[in-house]
Amino acid sequence: MIIIIILYFLFTVIYEWTYLKNKNRKKRTYWVVFCLMGISFSYCIVTVVFKHMPSPNDLIQFLFKPLQQKILGKVD
Repeated sequence: MIIIIILYFLFTVIYEWTYLKNKNRKKRTYWVVFCLMGISFSYCIVTVVFKHMPSPNDLIQFLFKPLQQKILGKVD
């Protein structure tokens, strides 16, 4: 799984690098793009390595499950 993530981000870095270079973007744009990619890459690796971390999906389910139950007409 980690290898798939690394390959995906490697492809994305190469694509972004060539796009930014062809469009003659400023140095600040490079920083913003690659810092955001670094943060998202770190998040992906952390979620794979630390499986016991709380998932954002759990929070979403906790908040919206009662509403879903009412819409579907299910009673616990």
